[in-house]
Amino acid sequence: MTTTAKGPAPGSVVRTAGYVHAAAWILGLAAAWGTAPEVGDTHAGITAAYADRPVQAMAQALFVHGVAAVGLLVVGSGLVDWARRTGNTAAGLAGWAGRAAGVLAGVQLVLELIAIPGADPASPGRTGALFEAVQRTDGVKMLALAALAAVTCAASRHRHSTLLRRWEVVIGWVLAVTITVSGIGYLLLSTALTPVAFISLPLLLIWIAALGAALRRRP
Repeated sequence: MTTTAKGPAPGSVVRTAGYVHAAAWILGLAAAWGTAPEVGDTHAGITAAYADRPVQAMAQALFVHGVAAVGLLVVGSGLVDWARRTGNTAAGLAGWAGRAAGVLAGVQLVLELIAIPGADPASPGRTGALFEAVQRTDGVKMLALAALAAVTCAASRHRHSTLLRRWEVVIGWVLAVTITVSGIGYLLLSTALTPVAFISLPLLLIWIAALGAALRRRP
């Protein structure tokens, strides 16, 4: 009996995962556009939003913290594989940061799968507390993504192997700065800082897709 060892995920899979990550976010945002609760809402308002539109809220959770998380895990794993092939230790750490971000998104999904079906306007405290836990976890995830972007950009050129193009490096550094600010905002539930996500999120979707494509281009 013979067995075939499984190697790193093919580059085409990593590239597709980057695109899937962006598409899942877009679909998730569209699913509950204008109806999802936000940081700063009262526990009663959060619970009412979930209770009134559970299908939209669940769809958003599954896309944003489910499907997108899988895409992020695959891209992070692709970066770890590239780092091993090139001996780029720093890029490997960045890949693990991407994997950690994917896992944290999964934690968010679990919390939402508890909060949304259990939303009861008569006792909003539990749902509100779970929602806040999701947002704080989001803050930690954003800091992991900031590490992914910053370290990848810093380690992109290694010996004779260059991973990212110049414009991808520029976007990566801007992403690292903006998502750090928004991450702190979500971690602290600060309504003054969370709006920075309107800048960092589009940059994230573009950059993760670009990273997946870059990993496809490189041997």
